[in-house]
Amino acid sequence: MAGRELAREVEAALRNTRQAATLMASLSRMRDKRRERMREIPLEELEKLKEMRRRNLKNLSDNLKLLKDRIESLGGKLYIAKDHAAACKYVADVIARNNAKIVVKSKSLTSEEIRLNEWLERLGVEVVETDLGERIVQLAGERPSHLLAPAVHKDAASVAEIFAAGLKPEAEAITQHVRSELRSKFLGADVGITGANVIAAEEGAIFVVTNEGNERFVTSIPRVYICIAGVEKVVSNLADALHTLSILIPSATGQRVSSYITVIGLGPENAGRWDEFHIVLIDNSRFAALGDKTLSEALECIRCAACFNVCPTYRIVGGHVFGHIYTGPIGLPWTAITHGEAAAYSFSSLCVGCGLCKLECPVEIDIPFLISSIKERGNGLYGEAAPWLLRNYDTLIKLGSHIPRVANLFMQSRLGRKILERLAGIDRRRQLPRIASKSFRKLVREESKEEAEKRAALFTDAMIMYMFPEIGVDAVDILKRFGVGLVVPRQLSSGMPLIQYGYLKQAREIARKNVSYLLEHVRAGCDVVCLEPTAAYCIKEVYPRLIDDESAGELAAHTYGFPEYLASLLRDAGISLDKGMRVAYHWPCHARERGAQPAMAKLLSMLGIEVSFVDEGCCGMAGTWGMRRGYIGYELSRSIGEKVVQSLEATEADTIITESTICMLQFRELSRLRVIHAIPFLKSVLEGG
Repeated sequence: MAGRELAREVEAALRNTRQAATLMASLSRMRDKRRERMREIPLEELEKLKEMRRRNLKNLSDNLKLLKDRIESLGGKLYIAKDHAAACKYVADVIARNNAKIVVKSKSLTSEEIRLNEWLERLGVEVVETDLGERIVQLAGERPSHLLAPAVHKDAASVAEIFAAGLKPEAEAITQHVRSELRSKFLGADVGITGANVIAAEEGAIFVVTNEGNERFVTSIPRVYICIAGVEKVVSNLADALHTLSILIPSATGQRVSSYITVIGLGPENAGRWDEFHIVLIDNSRFAALGDKTLSEALECIRCAACFNVCPTYRIVGGHVFGHIYTGPIGLPWTAITHGEAAAYSFSSLCVGCGLCKLECPVEIDIPFLISSIKERGNGLYGEAAPWLLRNYDTLIKLGSHIPRVANLFMQSRLGRKILERLAGIDRRRQLPRIASKSFRKLVREESKEEAEKRAALFTDAMIMYMFPEIGVDAVDILKRFGVGLVVPRQLSSGMPLIQYGYLKQAREIARKNVSYLLEHVRAGCDVVCLEPTAAYCIKEVYPRLIDDESAGELAAHTYGFPEYLASLLRDAGISLDKGMRVAYHWPCHARERGAQPAMAKLLSMLGIEVSFVDEGCCGMAGTWGMRRGYIGYELSRSIGEKVVQSLEATEADTIITESTICMLQFRELSRLRVIHAIPFLKSVLEGG
């Protein structure tokens, strides 16, 4: 897919409103069902899984030797294929040796990775996918668009048309048709091929999890069985395999236990079941990735696809646009590993850096940082993720703050917008806020009292510093009410645009300086209070990865978002109000933490505000990403935002509250409701307004 015209693909996807509606509805159901079930699982179990995945990857060579010895001692064969060609050739040789004409398959995305079907079909072998989703995309001449639900982008009417003219677009009718069609294929098959969700080395046991059960026909009727899986699927023993499944199933489908858990292995109980038993494990650069400090983290993935459910761009355009062979958020690093960094870079601009995928991941893979790393490796080699002015937007604002009147005239003029679109890539249709006549630093008077029980160093980020300083002033007034001694330390912007677009060397320098500036105040007894969620996200989540030393971690431990900091002050003061007001609340992506509820919603409730909270995820603005010209930016950003606005307006509240200036800008452009930043709203409430 190198050289693809991604903007045109996005345009086509946005025009396909039927598919977009199907995707959104399906993924929302999957997300909600999963979240309900995952609430039953203690965080300690997730931590245990993360540790187990890392341990097994560290011991992979030993596990593979253990598995090989076990399988071969029982009469089977284990082959580790260096690349897709070696894997396909091995499988083709097995099929040719057995003079096989029909191959039935079940649950093997890894076989898609190596393009096995194409290889075998060129040799005249009939390959039949037996899982419903895989069969649909096979007959449609497409590739899977999702790790678990290959045809998630298709509605019932589309599926019925694929199978037979006049077939009723109803689940029962489609299922009956497929059953009757596949029965003869199962009975006539010479070779059965499956993937594996996990393989226990000590026992030589292959685990396949489905809700259809076709893998049981695939593994029991043909006389030759082949399992194809990545080397990373191998774990030490049965206990590790079962713990993996105990998290995989609820995280993938929202079930406690799936309909079918099939365990396949050699042993006395299966004597004579197969003429040949093969496990083909795929390397395809996985071993090389193990030595990569960043990409190695992707190998911890258990393939639950939870990240797909929350990715704002994937939810609109789907996996045929947001993907290569592997799709969705985790598909980006997996594409880099298995098909090269150029292929991954080709669709990396669809990642907006919202961070929701990391929060949803059961093993907490830092997918956003992995994607930023892929962009970093590709920038200058395969293109540029963003023009210089766009990725340094905060610098542009700062320069404009020295001549705000001239800057505003330029930004609001047709000529100025045309120039900005050409040079900075900022879509001329996007409404831009004005630069304030005075920055926050010039407006605020520091009152860092040594005798104050609580002292805070305020970190604003660029938008509040230069465009919305009144929000910062309101924050100061609120904190002063509670006797907090304040200081506005020397600071740069958070560097998020650079992080988002993969310019990590420059971002690292900004991070080092901010850590140095802020840590001085932390060590003098101050907490760091961030007025923008993204500022707190960068300090707490990204800086420790950019700066691999204790200073970043020390700063992160003393950094708070404004809502959580104010909530602690309210609790200490015993303040509780009853305002009888109702608002719709939007939770910014970067204000979220693993396993936590929205601090701002709790804070509003403490003040007697009735909060209508419907979590539809990212608003689509994503900092400067939503300002970008064209379909990979403004158009897609609006499409995402409109869905969120619909949910907020459906609450029947007359006001939208959010603590992110970026989200505020998106909603002010898209919604008919009044949109207020949370900080001035809180000030009004506390003052009795």
